[in-house]
Amino acid sequence: MALLISLQSLSSQDQGLLLGYHWLAYYAFAVIGLAFICIATKDSTHGGVRSISRVTYKLVEYGGKSQIMFSIVYLLASYSFFAGEETIGVYITALALWICVTFFDVLGKAVFEITKLIRWARSGLGDELGSAIGCENPLLYRVEVDHGRLKGRNPRYGDLVAIEMQANVGSIGMVVDRKQLLGKSWLSVYILTNEAGEIIKFDLRGKKLIDNPRSVFAAANKVFDIDISADLSEDDRALVVSNPLFAYKNSFVGYVTRDSNINTVNFIVLRDHDATAREITEGVILKTTIYGENTLYQVINGNTREEHLEGFDSHGYTVGIARKLGKYVQTEHELETRKWMPSIYSPLFFGYEGVVTDARISAIAQSAIGRLPQTDLEIRIKDLDAIVTHNTAILGILGIGKSCLSFELIKKVVATGVKVICVDITNQYNTPEGLQAYVGAQSISFDMPDAVKATLKASKDSAQSLTEGNPQDSGNSAEYKKAVSDDLKQFMESAHSIKIYNPDLHPVSKGVAFKNTSLDDLTVAEKTRIVAERLFVYAQRAGESTTAKYWLVLEEAHSLVPEWNSVSSDGDKNATNGTAKVILQGRKYGLGSLTITQRTANVSKSILNQCNTIFAMRVFDDTGKSFLENYIGTDYANTLPTLEERHAIAIGKGLRLKQPVIVQLNDRKEFVPVAPAAIAAAPVPGANPVP
Repeated sequence: MALLISLQSLSSQDQGLLLGYHWLAYYAFAVIGLAFICIATKDSTHGGVRSISRVTYKLVEYGGKSQIMFSIVYLLASYSFFAGEETIGVYITALALWICVTFFDVLGKAVFEITKLIRWARSGLGDELGSAIGCENPLLYRVEVDHGRLKGRNPRYGDLVAIEMQANVGSIGMVVDRKQLLGKSWLSVYILTNEAGEIIKFDLRGKKLIDNPRSVFAAANKVFDIDISADLSEDDRALVVSNPLFAYKNSFVGYVTRDSNINTVNFIVLRDHDATAREITEGVILKTTIYGENTLYQVINGNTREEHLEGFDSHGYTVGIARKLGKYVQTEHELETRKWMPSIYSPLFFGYEGVVTDARISAIAQSAIGRLPQTDLEIRIKDLDAIVTHNTAILGILGIGKSCLSFELIKKVVATGVKVICVDITNQYNTPEGLQAYVGAQSISFDMPDAVKATLKASKDSAQSLTEGNPQDSGNSAEYKKAVSDDLKQFMESAHSIKIYNPDLHPVSKGVAFKNTSLDDLTVAEKTRIVAERLFVYAQRAGESTTAKYWLVLEEAHSLVPEWNSVSSDGDKNATNGTAKVILQGRKYGLGSLTITQRTANVSKSILNQCNTIFAMRVFDDTGKSFLENYIGTDYANTLPTLEERHAIAIGKGLRLKQPVIVQLNDRKEFVPVAPAAIAAAPVPGANPVP
């Protein structure tokens, strides 16, 4: 119809000049006629007629295309009126214009850019970045970036964008991740929500934030830049700035994902480090909210996964696993249990803002046993009496820091007036670099007097030590028991706080059944039993106590109180049972123990099972891990082989921890600031008798 009207508007002279004028009219009538035939036959059920309808439809669809129909008119008219020698330039220009419009859509693109300019002026938003092509969860959208529209811009983490919705309404989001494969870029945009968890909507025209929990994204889902200072009013800007995701964007880690439960959460890692270069590792503290309150979680594991971005392009990502610790109460320096679990898709952040200074670390060392890793959140000993009377164990491989932890615990315990008796066969405690460096040599009484040991040596192998007819009563063990009792009594009445015994330095023998001609030496396990029993007798005589009074420290406990299947003789088995009996019965007299070992499997479980406070450091053996699973659970037990130095999994009554926690222990330099060489040059007290 448009073509026919155009032809009729020509004068009779122009009609004669236009090449193919009548054929153009026949062409227009033919298309119109085919269109009427198509319309008339479109609802027919007859097979032949329906075929005619389909054929005529195709003829009309292609023959009636504006690009075809008006290209023919345009080319014929250009040739008819401008193909002469005088107007050849106009003819060439007309052909060039036809090529640009038909094949390059110059006009369409110009209209698009003008429309976009008008749109920008109305909405106040920046240039279009691309389109949202999918969502990973209701709050996390994936945006495909249109590089042709970036014009030098580079969307980065923390930038604000608006995702268009129906009726010029959009949601404000923050860029939290960027992936790039095969020349294409994808942004992950996390939608901001209000305190009620509802999506914050944005009026693209009025630039007003509106509060409506119902949101259905439009098909277009265009994404635009937002300049927070220029595009938002002061009130709107305050609402966005106060949003936790935007406020703590430098600490953002990822979001809670499926298969989380009350004890642990699975989370997608979108950023594996924060602005201070802290990294996601085992033990790192994260935080999220449960019913609006900050709750701490500790990373214990992670898995790698893969996803497809487009076609055969794949991208790997990490799913972390974190164990719930609870709410940290600053006034009490204590973890408070938090019930239930965070909502799925809740954002997670690093649990501590800023950097812990050296001065703060030194202050923590004086008041606490350590801190939550990479934070200044202290883990204090809440009940020193329980550390002593309810027994404590330090477990871990050689050279991991067990002795330093035991020295620090002893330092804190003796400050309360508790008398500490150490059984140490390594001779590490009575050295300038050992316990002396923590408490001072003046606080320590080392072993029994030399004269007493000389007397024991003289009586050990003498003929009078053999009792005829009853070899088991032979030897000087009875004399040794009295010597230990007397020495303990002197120590308790002295100003010293710590007594160190090395059973290897005590010459003690015993008779053996069916051996009437010789004596055997007492093993260190048997001597440890005598020390423990003499200490228990002294505690009994002093009377019952509700507070801690005596602490028996067993260094290298696998040698002093070995498990039944690790003993070399029945004497060691009986000795271990005797020591265990003392530890089981000592609490009501204020007596407890500290068990330190690098071989958990070889230590008496009768003693370890009585330890209410546990510090588990790095271990590798399956037996040790299996035992510790009863205390700390399988997930934490699996982290034991990879624990860093000066880190321990702590739990127990003395710390008031109801769940296991990986603790970053205090460093030795906080207690021993002087270099070891300088300490070694200082006068060293000898093994003198107690005054």
